[in-house]
Amino acid sequence: MQFSIITPSFRASEWLKLCIPSVADQGVESEHIVQDSVSDDGTMDWLPQDARVKAYFEKDRGMYDAVNRGMRKARGEIIAYINCDEQYLPGALKAVEEFFARNPEVELVFADALVVNEDGSFNCFRKVHIPWESVTRVASLCTL
Repeated sequence: MQFSIITPSFRASEWLKLCIPSVADQGVESEHIVQDSVSDDGTMDWLPQDARVKAYFEKDRGMYDAVNRGMRKARGEIIAYINCDEQYLPGALKAVEEFFARNPEVELVFADALVVNEDGSFNCFRKVHIPWESVTRVASLCTL
């Protein structure tokens, strides 16, 4: 299974430097698409040289437009998006991969999240809220 991870970006160079390794170190086959809205904060100086990502620089109409642009470029069987200021915990995508392998009828999964402060200290725990099926328009939902 290949993952396509989409990261919308605008003026988030320092956050990207934390996000990208958290995706790259997951131990799963993946492509990490960073869809940047032509940032003027130095992102365009280093991101194109980072072999762990496919970087695209295009003006967009906001975060969700950037996510949609990235999803149209995605080639993976499993698609997710992670914001610049977010990181995956070690093994997160491996757990998703194993879950889908055991449950091929499931089309969409959600998971809880830890929120940390800029210095890495614990802020809070966010329990997942499953959206209504009519919102997601899929047949089967599950949580990890």
